[in-house]
Amino acid sequence: MNLNKNDVYSFAQAQLNTFNLSELEIAKELALRSISVEIEEEFEELNSIEVMQARHSHFCVSGVLVEDYTERIIELESYKKLVYGIHHMSGNIDIPFVQLLANFSLTTKEALELYESVKPQFTKFNPLYICFHSSVELEDVDMIAATHMVTSSREIKKLNAWPYEEKLSFKIIRDDSYHAWYKKGYEDFNREVPELSKRVVANSHESMEGSMEQGLLQLVFLGGQQIGLIAAERSAFLGHDGIYFHEIFIDKNWKGKGLAKAIQRKFVAENTNETDFVWGTIDHSNLSSYKTALSNGRKPVRYENFVCIN
Repeated sequence: MNLNKNDVYSFAQAQLNTFNLSELEIAKELALRSISVEIEEEFEELNSIEVMQARHSHFCVSGVLVEDYTERIIELESYKKLVYGIHHMSGNIDIPFVQLLANFSLTTKEALELYESVKPQFTKFNPLYICFHSSVELEDVDMIAATHMVTSSREIKKLNAWPYEEKLSFKIIRDDSYHAWYKKGYEDFNREVPELSKRVVANSHESMEGSMEQGLLQLVFLGGQQIGLIAAERSAFLGHDGIYFHEIFIDKNWKGKGLAKAIQRKFVAENTNETDFVWGTIDHSNLSSYKTALSNGRKPVRYENFVCIN
């Protein structure tokens, strides 16, 4: 079954409801159009033979065929529909999960019941979780992963300057020479906090190329000493102008001083427009990054929920 325009719009309406937008000025129809395009493009991309073959070759799961990576759609009762398919958290072969996208609001109980009806299709993958989104933090899920943290540039610029802010400076990165230093920093972090080593990982230099091309991949200096890195990208939030944070990395010798707050505030002041939304996704268990975002006025508006199925 393919996604037609009516399907896409009904899914978009349901997915818009997985965002808590009560404190944000969002044009609903613009947001719906943006989500519709995203759903349609992702469905087509994941079902392209090139992407399915690439995923099949990359993960090399025993007994799995290329077509097992198909994103499928099923029709339930009362015009309800579900798109579902296999995914891997952070591209990790050891953390397979089944992504559920519904054109209606899902509870944890409903998500588990729906999975039971499609479970035989994923036996070869032995998935650990099912995944769905919600606008509020649910108490009956096993793990919350990516959390959308959002506010307006205008609100961040209203905040008082943070200590160290006036001593900070940035330098645009123009090649990949930074990456070995950055990757080592994450390796050190993952050794010190092993429980996050599969979920909070360094970005590849390929994933930072968009930031570099826009001049928004920058080294951070404090009094002339290199202490970190910040990466952002011009990216719309629900169809509205925005800047998306890929990374705020602090060298371990400079952590615990509140520098991430200061870096983000100064970067926003220098690189955003008043009407921009400032947003990104943060792993819910990465408390230091989560608290930094909160202290800069960014609000959690959407939660990625994982429920164990074994």
